[in-house]
This record gives sequence, C-alpha cells and structure tokens, in this order.
Amino acid sequence: MGQSLSRNNILEQLRIKRNKRFRLASFVTVLITFILLLPVLQYSLNVYIPYNKTALRVEESVFTRKDVVDFVRFNQRLSEEQGVQFNPGSSLFESLQLIAENEIAYLSAAQYGLTVEQWEIDEAFFIRLGIYDDIDLSLGEDKRAFQEQKIQFLNEVQLDDETYQDIVRKGIFREKLRRELSREIPLIQPHAEVYKILVSDAQPTMLSDIERRIQTGENLEEIISRFSEDPEVQKNKGSLGWIPVGIYPTLDNILFGRDENEKRNLDLKELSEPYINQESDLLEFYIISDLTEAKELSDEHMEQLSNDALTQFLSKKSLVVNIEYGLDNDTFNWINSRVQIASILPSSTISDEDDMDGVDSILNQ
Repeated sequence: MGQSLSRNNILEQLRIKRNKRFRLASFVTVLITFILLLPVLQYSLNVYIPYNKTALRVEESVFTRKDVVDFVRFNQRLSEEQGVQFNPGSSLFESLQLIAENEIAYLSAAQYGLTVEQWEIDEAFFIRLGIYDDIDLSLGEDKRAFQEQKIQFLNEVQLDDETYQDIVRKGIFREKLRRELSREIPLIQPHAEVYKILVSDAQPTMLSDIERRIQTGENLEEIISRFSEDPEVQKNKGSLGWIPVGIYPTLDNILFGRDENEKRNLDLKELSEPYINQESDLLEFYIISDLTEAKELSDEHMEQLSNDALTQFLSKKSLVVNIEYGLDNDTFNWINSRVQIASILPSSTISDEDDMDGVDSILNQ
C-alpha cells in the first residue's frame, strides 16, 4: 500500500498542476492572439504605414504617399481617357510641385478674396474630361447623368468624393489666382516686330553681305530665306511676330532695354550679336524691323505672361512658405508602382538613373 500524502503535499501537487494548465492556456492564448493579429500587423506594415508616410508638407498641410497617388491617378486617368500617354516618372515630380503650388494658391486665396463654388468644381471636372459641351447641369436628366458618370470615374480611379473635390477645388484656386494676377498686366504695351536668322558658321563676309542688303532696303523676308538655315524658314520667313516685353526674357535687353529708362541695345534694321541655340548649336541673329509704343497684347502673349506672373508669384511665396518634400527613391518607386497599376494605357518604364535625377531636382530646389 502506498504512503499516504499529507494535506500539504496534496495542495502542492494541485498548485503545480494549476500552474501547468495556466501556462499552457496562456501560451495558447498568446498564439491565438498572434494568429488573429497577424493580418492586422501585415496590413499595418504593408499598407497603412507606407500609405501614410509623409511625402510633402506645406505649412500645416500634410500630404501622404496615398494623397500623392490619388492626385496622380486622378490626373493620369483624365489624360488617358482622352488617349494621352501619361509619363509616370516626370509626372510624379510635376505632380508633387503642382500639389505644393496648388496649396500655396489655396493659402493665398483670402488675400485676393477668391472663393470656389460647387458648380465650378463640377464644371471643371467635365471640361478636363473633354465632354463639357455635351452636358447641361441645369437639366435634371443631364445632372443625373453627370452624377452617374462621376461616380463611375471615381470608382475606376479608386477615389472618394471628398478627395476628388479637394483636388479639383485647389486646382481652381490656382487658375483663379493666375487670372487675378493677370489683371496687373497692361493690355497695351510696347512691341517690337522681330526676325531671326540661324546660321551654322557666321563668316564675316556673309554677315557683311546680310547687313549691306538690310541697309539697302532689300526685302527682309527674302534676305532671311536666302541665308537662314532654320528648317522652318520657308514657312515663317524668320518672323517671330510682334513681341512685347517678357515673351523672350533673354532678348528683352536688346529689344527694349533692361527697364523703361534704359535704351535698347539693338537699333532698327540692325543685325544683333550672335546667340547660341542650345538645341541645334546654330548661331541666332535678330533684327528689329519695326517698333510701336502702344499695341494690344495678343491672347497668346497674355496667356504666356499670365502663366509667367503666376510662376513668379509661386516662386516668391515658396521662399517664405514652409515646404518639405519627403521624397526619396523608395517613395518614388512605391508611388510609381501604384500609379502604373491604375493606367489604362501601356505604361513606360523608368530607369533608376531617371528616378534619382528627378528626386534630386525636387530636393535641390
């Protein structure tokens, strides 16, 4: 017969058994918890954290990688709906700058009293999509069709309505700011009628011959057609048209002088000093055929000067506004891979060298 156990021994054995069961239950609980949390952990590591990593900060506004993907996808799909190939590389860098500039325009809106209404957002969307002429939002049937088409578009590009509204709204603020700045541009300005001659080898005898022909009153277009090596010379006869200040900034000095009190460096019917054309390596010579102190800007020149005014405004503002780019090669590749997935046209590939060149161009600004 076995030895009987004391009460204390029995209690100790029960305690040991309970501890073993508790440790086993704890291990099983931890294991089940880990298994249940594994998808959450994987989602956090692979989706939530990468998507919410900061790609751009403008003052207090933070734009995550996901925000940049949404912005690029939106503009990508609008372009591709019209059959225009979307370059994911250069467009990413341009998009980052555009997001920053749109935010600056939005922050500057109060200074100029700018506001954006809902109908403007709807209108801008359909103008970008290229079907605005086919839609009348004042009609109930067209408005329903608009809503259906917008929902279909946003589903395809994986955008929620709030994000879509924000992207379009800030783009409109940018355009309204451009128009507001254009009000400061005088409609009537001095103009110079300018011609250009391109030659590969500016021999003194040839230049003397050109100058002699100009001075004797020979037809300027015939002279340029005879000597210019510009492949477009037979089409445009070397004419740049009537040019105001700012259209060709590098020529402002010779055409108009550096400011209104300084005499221009080039007289009428005089051949300018040579300028090197960086694209063709040809030498460029300019001739002013006529001048006027008061001529109305063409629509094309007003558009260019308005764009230049906006660019200068944003450039100055960017010096005082806190802008931080959280862009590196890993972020570029991460965003680019998700942008290409959304493309409806065959995508182009981008080399690592192109990636880093673009990254450096942003970070060095």
